Amino acid sequence: MKRWRHFIVVISIIPALIIYVSFFMFTFDFITGYFWLLDWMIYITAGLLWLYPAAKVIKWLADHESN
Repeated sequence: MKRWRHFIVVISIIPALIIYVSFFMFTFDFITGYFWLLDWMIYITAGLLWLYPAAKVIKWLADHESN
Protein backbone atom coordinates (compact mmCIF):
# COMPACT_ATOMS: atom_id res chain seq x y z
CA MET A 1 0.00 0.00 0.00
CA LYS A 2 1.62 3.21 -1.20
CA ARG A 3 -0.77 5.63 0.48
CA TRP A 4 0.63 5.25 4.01
CA ARG A 5 2.15 8.73 3.72
CA HIS A 6 -1.32 10.24 3.34
CA PHE A 7 -2.43 8.45 6.48
CA ILE A 8 0.56 9.82 8.42
CA VAL A 9 -0.22 13.37 7.28
CA VAL A 10 -3.91 13.07 8.15
CA ILE A 11 -3.17 11.70 11.62
CA SER A 12 -0.43 14.25 12.39
CA ILE A 13 -2.14 17.39 11.04
CA ILE A 14 -4.63 17.72 13.89
CA PRO A 15 -2.12 17.70 16.78
CA ALA A 16 0.21 19.94 14.78
CA LEU A 17 -2.58 22.44 14.18
CA ILE A 18 -3.58 22.40 17.85
CA ILE A 19 0.02 23.04 18.91
CA TYR A 20 0.44 25.82 16.32
CA VAL A 21 -2.75 27.62 17.33
CA SER A 22 -2.09 27.17 21.06
CA PHE A 23 1.42 28.57 20.74
CA PHE A 24 0.28 31.68 18.92
CA MET A 25 -2.72 32.23 21.19
CA PHE A 26 -0.37 32.16 24.16
CA THR A 27 2.21 34.49 22.61
CA PHE A 28 -0.37 36.92 21.22
CA ASP A 29 -1.44 37.69 24.77
CA PHE A 30 1.99 39.19 25.40
CA ILE A 31 2.89 40.86 22.11
CA THR A 32 -0.37 42.39 20.85
CA GLY A 33 -2.36 45.38 21.98
CA TYR A 34 0.37 48.02 21.81
CA PHE A 35 -0.08 49.39 18.31
CA TRP A 36 -2.66 48.38 15.72
CA LEU A 37 -0.23 48.22 12.81
CA LEU A 38 2.12 45.94 14.73
CA ASP A 39 -0.86 43.73 15.58
CA TRP A 40 -1.79 43.45 11.90
CA MET A 41 1.77 42.55 10.93
CA ILE A 42 1.94 39.89 13.64
CA TYR A 43 -1.40 38.35 12.63
CA ILE A 44 -0.49 38.30 8.94
CA THR A 45 2.92 36.78 9.66
CA ALA A 46 1.43 34.09 11.90
CA GLY A 47 -1.30 33.42 9.35
CA LEU A 48 1.19 32.88 6.55
CA LEU A 49 3.87 31.13 8.59
CA TRP A 50 2.20 27.73 8.27
CA LEU A 51 2.51 27.81 4.46
CA TYR A 52 6.21 26.86 4.41
CA PRO A 53 5.85 23.58 6.36
CA ALA A 54 2.61 22.80 4.51
CA ALA A 55 4.40 23.20 1.17
CA LYS A 56 7.17 20.86 2.35
CA VAL A 57 4.62 18.21 3.35
CA ILE A 58 2.74 18.51 0.06
CA LYS A 59 6.01 18.28 -1.89
CA TRP A 60 6.96 15.19 0.13
CA LEU A 61 3.63 13.59 -0.72
CA ALA A 62 3.86 14.54 -4.40
CA ASP A 63 7.46 13.33 -4.81
CA HIS A 64 6.57 9.85 -3.61
CA GLU A 65 3.20 9.61 -5.33
CA SER A 66 4.51 8.10 -8.57
CA ASN A 67 6.62 5.42 -6.83
